[in-house]
Amino acid sequence: MIEVEGLSKSFLIKRDIFHFFLLPRRIYALNSVHLKVNRGEALALLGPNGAGKTTLLKIICGLILPERGMIKVKGGVAYFSGETYGFYPQLTAKQNLEFFATIYNLSSHQIRERIKNYSQILEVEDLDKPFWQYSTGTKHRLSLLRTLILEKEIIIMDEPTKSLDPLTAKEFRKLMQRLAKEFKKTILFATHFLEEAETVADRIAIMNRGEILLIKNIKEIQTSLKDLYGEIIKNDIS
Repeated sequence: MIEVEGLSKSFLIKRDIFHFFLLPRRIYALNSVHLKVNRGEALALLGPNGAGKTTLLKIICGLILPERGMIKVKGGVAYFSGETYGFYPQLTAKQNLEFFATIYNLSSHQIRERIKNYSQILEVEDLDKPFWQYSTGTKHRLSLLRTLILEKEIIIMDEPTKSLDPLTAKEFRKLMQRLAKEFKKTILFATHFLEEAETVADRIAIMNRGEILLIKNIKEIQTSLKDLYGEIIKNDIS
């Protein structure tokens, strides 16, 4: 379970060389955000670039600090961004995963069993090739596998399908559904894709300019999500 109350975060933006005589400008990435994610649910953060989605996720994960507000997290948290940073290209997928798991003090038995189990769940069959030889889609699954072997109850995902082609993204969303429904993971994810939110999430939270404008259960949306999202963002801008 995740509970956020009155969360705020701002950044100082330096002026360019043509306006050096002006003081730095303060931009609020988050402005008194309130959010609750229930145990075992999938909640999607929807919003345009600069809405504050990534800042919110990173604060919940402890990667950056807020200025004000309170965060309560019950359960272990794992962060997934879809990036493949940290994988050594010349090592095999299995060697990379073993190395990563060792950093987190997992025993040899735990490492062996978890890599076996989650590679089957994610349908990654051959772990003995050098990492650089895998396709983008398989690298994406390996990155998720690296997250799952920690076996945390809560998974934070920042635009999990942004680098994938449409077909691969569709398959990856099915995996996200399995994590939420079958394995009872609590998932909080940010996305630009309305289809992704509709497919995976139980609830959506629409963000813009550092604020959450609406939180709603997917089943309660009377119109299309596209129309609702467009109307909310348009009204906020105007």
